[in-house]
Amino acid sequence: MVTVYATSLVLIGLSGLMLDMHRRSWRGAQQDPSLSDRDRRFAQAQYRRRTQASAIIGALGLAIGMGPLVPLRPWPMVLYVASLAGACGCILLLAAIDVWATRQNYARLRSEQLAAQMKLARELSRDDR
Repeated sequence: MVTVYATSLVLIGLSGLMLDMHRRSWRGAQQDPSLSDRDRRFAQAQYRRRTQASAIIGALGLAIGMGPLVPLRPWPMVLYVASLAGACGCILLLAAIDVWATRQNYARLRSEQLAAQMKLARELSRDDR
């Protein structure tokens, strides 16, 4: 019983910590004048995804803490376990989407950087002639 409440409190605390970190990161992105609109939109979408996942982690911690209150009958337990599994699935889905979006963003940045390097190399080769 103690481990249930400890796990619940750890997840709720972790959720609060992560929500605060995401909020600080988003505020930093909002105040960064060097970010393009595209980068700002990416940062906002990333903030939304990560905030949702962190909030679900907090809700999961709360649900785990409420576990001892669930009647030990089949249907209430099935609903309870299904809701826990659904919350875990949502967290995994949001994490997978975040990984994919971050990889796409870094690939875009990398291709922009390579294009700028190629342009600079062409300009330098023209100047050498």
